[in-house]
Amino acid sequence: ITGYDAAGALYGCIDLAGRIKNEGSLPTKLYFADKPEMKLRGVCMFLMKLGTYNYQLTPESFPFFYNKKLWIEYLNFLVANKYNYIAFWNGHPFDYFVKLEKYPEAQSSMTSDMLKQNHDMLKWLIREGAKRNIKFFFEFYNIHTSIDFRKAHNLPGEISTPSKLLADYTSYCIQKFVKAFPEVGLYITAGEALDQKYSVSWVNDVILSAIKNTGYNPPVFLRTWCLSLANGKKIVPNYSDLYIESKYNVEMIADTLIDPENKEWAVLNGNFIVNIHMAGNLEPFRWNPPLYIQKCVRSSVEAGANGIHLYPRKPWRWPYGSEVGLKEYQWKRDALWYLMWGRYAWNSRRNPESELRYWKIYLTKKLGSADAAGHLLKSFEAGADVLPALQRLIWAGFDNHTVLTSGLMLTQIEKAGGIPFLHLKHVQRIPEFLSDISNGIKTNKTSPVEFLREKLQAAVQSYKETIAALKYSVKDKDEVKRYKNDAEAVELTARFYYEKLHAAIYYTLYNAGIDSVNNSKKFLAELKKSMDTYSDLTKLTDGYYDSISDVPASHPIPLKKVPFHWSDILPLYEKEYQVYLNDINHRGITVDDQPAYTGLTGVLFGDPGLVKPKRIIKAESLDFDWNVNPPDDGRNWSILFEGFIKAPTTGAVKFYARSERGAVLTIGGKKIMNKSPSQKEETCVFKMLKDKWYPVSVE
Repeated sequence: ITGYDAAGALYGCIDLAGRIKNEGSLPTKLYFADKPEMKLRGVCMFLMKLGTYNYQLTPESFPFFYNKKLWIEYLNFLVANKYNYIAFWNGHPFDYFVKLEKYPEAQSSMTSDMLKQNHDMLKWLIREGAKRNIKFFFEFYNIHTSIDFRKAHNLPGEISTPSKLLADYTSYCIQKFVKAFPEVGLYITAGEALDQKYSVSWVNDVILSAIKNTGYNPPVFLRTWCLSLANGKKIVPNYSDLYIESKYNVEMIADTLIDPENKEWAVLNGNFIVNIHMAGNLEPFRWNPPLYIQKCVRSSVEAGANGIHLYPRKPWRWPYGSEVGLKEYQWKRDALWYLMWGRYAWNSRRNPESELRYWKIYLTKKLGSADAAGHLLKSFEAGADVLPALQRLIWAGFDNHTVLTSGLMLTQIEKAGGIPFLHLKHVQRIPEFLSDISNGIKTNKTSPVEFLREKLQAAVQSYKETIAALKYSVKDKDEVKRYKNDAEAVELTARFYYEKLHAAIYYTLYNAGIDSVNNSKKFLAELKKSMDTYSDLTKLTDGYYDSISDVPASHPIPLKKVPFHWSDILPLYEKEYQVYLNDINHRGITVDDQPAYTGLTGVLFGDPGLVKPKRIIKAESLDFDWNVNPPDDGRNWSILFEGFIKAPTTGAVKFYARSERGAVLTIGGKKIMNKSPSQKEETCVFKMLKDKWYPVSVE
């Protein structure tokens, strides 16, 4: 067994051992050569919790970090699947591993014994990783400090503007860390707080300069998150061993095609890592379709990626997941997730038919039945594109705060423009489709209804295959049951969106005055069906999953509760139905006393076209002043508010808009104002019933 280097010899030994294990003896064909397609194949581990970045590294907060027996098991699992790095994530990790004589206030609550324990533990990890060709990286955000330093200097948790003190402190921390651990790579996020106008100087003059001053040259990852391409070009030439990392479909898996923007980053220096991030649209269900994953990796390679960075399925609560009563390590619960991405990162050109045979053999050993394995594999492939396709059509959001299975309100469905950076082929976008049907316009494009119907049918087929797999399973029946539950949950999620889109169609026709009586009845029936389906999803997941997600929700409304469950969302849809029911039926003058949610939810966009969401804004009224609403709400942004308005009187109610830009006002599904940017002010009237609630949007 020979290798180009020590790693090659190691993988050769592992490969032969695997062949002997599978065949029960030395293979008859002993000549075999192989090499990886992606030179960097890594995973990540959070030293953070519940959407919060800044945590001290202590045994109380992260007990798994100090468990050597657990580490050996995990490292062995990774090397067996040819992963070669682990990235730790923390807001500012340096202060928890080295003593900072110059800034003792940064470690005021960290004892000498605690620092030594962390220092020694990381040294041990480096040695154990080296035996398995596994390196370590530390990701950090900017500008963040240690918790103690923040308190000592009365600083916020995230800082947007550099100062001489912060630059010196950050540089000092990095130099101390690199000198103590020269084998460890650094992994830079040039944000999220840092104002982009400081990105280049902060990264080049503070971070990279500090690394160079140590005399060492550890590998550095530079994330494109919070970094413009123009600024990236100014950073890349400034360090020799630099890798650029960007997200596959932002924080989703919405297609087998990578975000095309990644190609522009990949060409900068030829060292490009694709990040399979949170995959918020898949949360929290199992998702292991081998051929789909192979296509995702192949698309990444064709875009220029020669490295992969894979997130675990539940990074915020490592090492366990969110299933009630199932306290199983994630690399066991989601073994296929790791195996498949690792296999195709090594070689994405494998023959698809051979791959299906490979995974059927693997599953047969797990389940004790070739029939069970075949049906489960069919389930994986049948349901592969259901949640990605829903995200592609709906595009609920771009980050892990927007979990597809949380659902959307009717007004959000109506405005769901679909994935902004990939083609939907011949599928018509929802807003255009609704506009066309209200105006009697026909098109040759595939309607979003047809698109969703196809995906719903695929979800139903996937669920049926899991029932068959369970029937034939000899071993691991409990796990197959969990696959069945997940497949049913995905089917209910697809059905919810299918029914809610139908509700949007009938509501559009009703508001357009087209067969209003029948369409109003159909609208309420479909809206209720979607609510009932979500209720079924809530019942299915009750006692099975303890939460949907571990970060605060942005959709269908912002939630303070973290983690949150389907049962926290269901009342919103029940209330929504009542509001629209009352709106249609006009039962009396005082129809309701509460909207679906109080106040208005605003989405601030980083562009005039309402495409790139920046952050959520809560408001109690429609009054919004660009000049006094921090932060970064300057005149280059646009905003969309949605909520409900209570009529102050019966009859014609006057509305007016005063703005330096255009404004569109929609009430009860009817666009009643479209103010042009040239008009300083515009007024309009809308007939209302006193104390009746009306859905309203302003953009």
